[in-house]
Amino acid sequence: MLYGSALKTAHLTIRPFRPEDVEPLVTLFADPLVHQFVDEGLPLSQDVARLWVARSNENLASFGFGTGAVVENASGRLIGWAGFARPGDGSEELIYGLAADRWGQGLGRELLESLLRFAESRVISPVRATVDPRNDRSIALLTAAGFRLAERGHRGDPDSDLYLLT
Repeated sequence: MLYGSALKTAHLTIRPFRPEDVEPLVTLFADPLVHQFVDEGLPLSQDVARLWVARSNENLASFGFGTGAVVENASGRLIGWAGFARPGDGSEELIYGLAADRWGQGLGRELLESLLRFAESRVISPVRATVDPRNDRSIALLTAAGFRLAERGHRGDPDSDLYLLT
């Protein structure tokens, strides 16, 4: 997967980012529905997308896992990102996102289940995820999977609540 080889589900493949993923990432993040709750809530520039791809692959090389591209099996289209990021404090943090035209089809649940199986296999515990408190879809997905709110305003950011799965 994001971890040297692809992680496959019934409808999705999560694989390491490639240089040719920069443009599809920029296109994906051009949608305000997609970028509204990610980082500063802004679209990705080409430079930031290139940096994201490079850093994701550096994490893969250094730690054996990181964040990768989510590709729809049927179409071959890059429709999101998923994996584990390192926010700077040494912890692993679950991140994911999908193209808005794929919401409501069960793909988020499928994606999250595969990431949780991976976390279990790597003994990543607790599994952490930070979510904008206005992101009802993501909060519902996480809580349905057993995550619980651990901290409001994580790291002093009022737009970032920490959820944990132990």
